[in-house]
Amino acid sequence: LPSYFVLSQLFQAQGKVVDAYGTCSSILTQLGETIPDSGDPEVVGAMIPETLRKYDEVYCDDWLGKKMEDYTLRYVIRFYLQMSQAAFFSKAPHIVAYFFCKVAQLSLENGVCQHTPQVFLQLSHIIMRSGNNIACAHRIAKNAMALSERFNVSDQMAQLNLNFTNAVGHLEWFHAGVQRLRVCFDSALSSGNAEIGFFCALQLVIFSILSGEKELTSLLKDIDYYLHLLETYKSEVSKNFLLSSRETVSMLIDKGEATSIEAKEYLGDVTDPGNKFVATFYCQQVLRNFWLGYGERCRHFAKKGFARIPQGRYFFHIIKFYYGLSLLEMLKKKLNSARQKEVEEIIESMKVAVKHADSNIRNKLELLQAELHGL
Repeated sequence: LPSYFVLSQLFQAQGKVVDAYGTCSSILTQLGETIPDSGDPEVVGAMIPETLRKYDEVYCDDWLGKKMEDYTLRYVIRFYLQMSQAAFFSKAPHIVAYFFCKVAQLSLENGVCQHTPQVFLQLSHIIMRSGNNIACAHRIAKNAMALSERFNVSDQMAQLNLNFTNAVGHLEWFHAGVQRLRVCFDSALSSGNAEIGFFCALQLVIFSILSGEKELTSLLKDIDYYLHLLETYKSEVSKNFLLSSRETVSMLIDKGEATSIEAKEYLGDVTDPGNKFVATFYCQQVLRNFWLGYGERCRHFAKKGFARIPQGRYFFHIIKFYYGLSLLEMLKKKLNSARQKEVEEIIESMKVAVKHADSNIRNKLELLQAELHGL
């Protein structure tokens, strides 16, 4: 089991997510697990509230004191977690949700081990995607981090912090997340977990762009350093995402006239539900076109983003914010009741979001309100 698990990790690090998925699926099937080729989104949708109900019923001191002693079962948990990561890049979202719920229920039924915190961080990520139970997702994520302190998981800390940031990091101050991710990047690379390190770097770059945490030319140098390391480590999974962020920073500095490079982002098939780059692409396009003054293109990509990005993702709120500002620019030139109503609806949705992510949303909400009031 350890050898096949390492093999799946190697496939994942090389960007061979289909091979990583196939390896995990084969081992889990041999261990008696049933791995569906496809799944009914409605059935999977029902698994999420069922899993949350079990979580609320079971998560207590008695369960926390119940250790998962079965060696094979602990590896079942690990293979499910690894397969879920591969599925994220190669399968439809409801398949990923199925695996996260499946492994969460296994943990709730059999007790805790050193991998349980990862399980519930992934569960919080799935809950957050829907945007309907944000407080619950945040609570589960914080419980998972607290649970990790019961185990010697120093080798997992970079991944734990990365998963926490991916799931609910946007609910907390961006600058704190940037500092945490810098530490995790260094920790992951020094411990030999380069793939996790590069995803930390990617999230760090995105948070830096959104928060203005770092001057753009300095940020561009950081991105080029990460891309150089990607080539050194021959890691491909996060490369396209980093190239997209680089292109945004380059365009904002000088429209790419002196800062562009030959390597470019690759969108791929936008109709493929497994194409996880699409959400990043639309968000980056909204940012670039707004700041370059291309209002129509900004709104075009924002509408595409609304159709593709889950409401619980922070990208969704970023796109709404810039879409609202772009509409306000239109309204300054010519008042339009339908457009004004759209802005008012965006402001109402931001009022809900600010209850959960005050430090990152309030300034955006107040700017939209001020611009609307000034018409």
